Amino acid sequence: MLIIFKHLVTNRLAVRTLLLVWVLSCTMFSCNSYNSEFVEIEPIATHSNGMEYIGMQSCVECHQDIVESHKNTSHYKTSFETAASAFDSILKTQPNEINLKDGTKIVINKKGNKLFQDFYVLDNPTPVYHTPMDITIGSGFRGQSFLYWNEDRLFQNQASIIGSMEGWINSPGYASRMNNTRPVVPRCMECHSTYTAPIESSTNRVSNEYDINNVLLGIDCQRCHGEVKEHVVFHKKNPEEKVGQHILKYSELTQKQKIDACALCHSGFRQPAWDPEKRKFIPSFSYQVGDALDDFLIKNNRGSKDNSDPEIHANQIKLLTDSKCFKMSENMDCATCHDPHKQERGDFQNFSLKCISCHQSQEHSPKTLNLANANFNDCASCHMPFVDSKAMKIDLNLKELTPVRIRNHFISIYPDENSLP
Repeated sequence: MLIIFKHLVTNRLAVRTLLLVWVLSCTMFSCNSYNSEFVEIEPIATHSNGMEYIGMQSCVECHQDIVESHKNTSHYKTSFETAASAFDSILKTQPNEINLKDGTKIVINKKGNKLFQDFYVLDNPTPVYHTPMDITIGSGFRGQSFLYWNEDRLFQNQASIIGSMEGWINSPGYASRMNNTRPVVPRCMECHSTYTAPIESSTNRVSNEYDINNVLLGIDCQRCHGEVKEHVVFHKKNPEEKVGQHILKYSELTQKQKIDACALCHSGFRQPAWDPEKRKFIPSFSYQVGDALDDFLIKNNRGSKDNSDPEIHANQIKLLTDSKCFKMSENMDCATCHDPHKQERGDFQNFSLKCISCHQSQEHSPKTLNLANANFNDCASCHMPFVDSKAMKIDLNLKELTPVRIRNHFISIYPDENSLP
């Protein structure tokens, strides 16, 4: 009996000792997770203003559907590292060379999982240029161009793809002669990447030098939502909080701020504004969503008199804001029709529903109603028709340039509205 009693006492002492050790351990090592220091998130790029980019993978845990949907958008696919395997279809089915007017030719080659462009003069077997295709620009709907690094300088390759892998063409804007040295300036990358850190020049000249280790391709969450690291840290520590904290919310922006966010890249070619204090032009990537865009870029009022020649490099904003639909609406902006998180191209019925939501009582003329080819599930075909751009033409053959057809964002009733494209 005494032996059993001693055994019980010993076990109780052991249990008490273990409990004491556990309490001390929790005290020393901050066992309470809500008080613990959050594991540091390593940035994948850092803006010149100090903002850290942490990548969309940090958003997946709470916003998986939105992130996965956004990965299919043209915005996200506007730039990415070139993988040769993604272009196997065109390499196998199309002549992978371009003949230029000066008698030279470009040959596209695949080596491993890298693509290269080689330039030949006459029958010389040695290429004059041999440049990699490091970065792909464009989602692949209208076409794709390519960029290459020469140390820390970024240039555009001379050969591009037209349409959806339909063939190789001389890149738009290139003369039909061997060149391949067009510099890619920060204003280009400002619309085709989330961030590409320019190397500041001692002069006020525009340069194509970048910090190659501080580049974030594609348009990701932070391009529109700004600083998100504090937001991610807060919600990982407070998973029970369902209202987004420490994040720029689109719903809280004014109509002008919402339009400016899109106008950065969709209001035509705009020159940088002048900073009188620093006595230099305001550098690209300075604008952040919520700012007044006109403080960073000179306002572009260019537009044709009949609104039939919108610029391919995106004067959709002026065309839209000149439209009667916009002028008669109190809160219309780009997101009224477009969901930036979804790939909506070709979903004509969805866009038409947006029109009908404001034009439920609109009646068509008897002439329109009697058209055999009228598509009343596609309002845009008549009221936002495709037009030939005079600003953007491509070199499909050696004889003439072919204009690019683009959607006119001047919403109107057109004289030839019954001629569906």
